[in-house]
Amino acid sequence: MAASSSAATTMRLSAVSFAALLCLLPAVAGAQFKWLDANGRVTYGDNPPRDARNIERVGAPVGEADPSAALPFEVRRAAATFPLTLYTAPDCAACGGARDLLRARGAPYTEITIGSARDMEAFRALNLGDRVPVLMVGRQALKELQPEQWHSTLDTAGYPRAATLPRNWRNPPPRPMAPQDPAAEAGTAPAQPR
Repeated sequence: MAASSSAATTMRLSAVSFAALLCLLPAVAGAQFKWLDANGRVTYGDNPPRDARNIERVGAPVGEADPSAALPFEVRRAAATFPLTLYTAPDCAACGGARDLLRARGAPYTEITIGSARDMEAFRALNLGDRVPVLMVGRQALKELQPEQWHSTLDTAGYPRAATLPRNWRNPPPRPMAPQDPAAEAGTAPAQPR
């Protein structure tokens, strides 16, 4: 009887140890960095504070397989449900304001530029008008820069008001609306949206 009691105690201790390990796992699983805080305690997370010391990368390098893995959970959830696409054009002052608004909120976005006749043709095919900037929040189009409307829509989509992106986060570089074909573009002046 003593042997079965000892085995039962060992099994209970193993179960408790395993449960404690499972509780600690989420805190470390989403972490990409390990650092010492101001009090000298080891901390894990995806965005070390400015006063962190001895910062080390843990697990897979950030952003190699999936760039969104480096995003805080709230931003990653909003971006998965309501991805942001910003349509811009060269020499567009309002487009700069649109970029600034998104960067200030820490909202990751894809930028598509309209700088050629082919780009303009492809943009018009989306029925988004002929003015930029246009921000797509999921399937909803926000035409021209109207900060109050943009902030309200981003709030509803779940993007945080204050930037929470990791310090090393960079949006992908802007890309043209239509695939570039230098032969087709030769001799034609680009049609700029207003």
